[in-house]
Amino acid sequence: MKKYKAFDPESQQADLSAKITAGLERVSQAFKTLLWDKAKLLGLSPIQIQLLIFVAHHKSGWNNVSALANEFNVTKPTISDAVKVLDKKKLILKDYSSTDNRSYTIVLSEKGKAVVRETEDFANPVGQLLDNF
Repeated sequence: MKKYKAFDPESQQADLSAKITAGLERVSQAFKTLLWDKAKLLGLSPIQIQLLIFVAHHKSGWNNVSALANEFNVTKPTISDAVKVLDKKKLILKDYSSTDNRSYTIVLSEKGKAVVRETEDFANPVGQLLDNF
């Protein structure tokens, strides 16, 4: 297996894969910064915003703690904590319509939908840069 020195400028000049890897890392950092900026404005964490946006754009079968933990590659307790905060802030509703009283689907409240409209454009600066290529 080839070993990449993605952060070594000389390797980036000589190896396209190293250059792409370094570029993807920079894009990832840009996304994190843009998301944190939105999160700070609203008093939410980045994962809370990501959850709201995900719930807004996915079918209800994906909007439960287990599926969200899998999707975001975090633990169920991490998702549960985020959901508790979103519920407390009245940004989501818990739909307990399944046969298991412990299981619920997350649904956006009207207030949650408004937050999604305000935040889902956080990645636009990256998209605008890409449009220029």
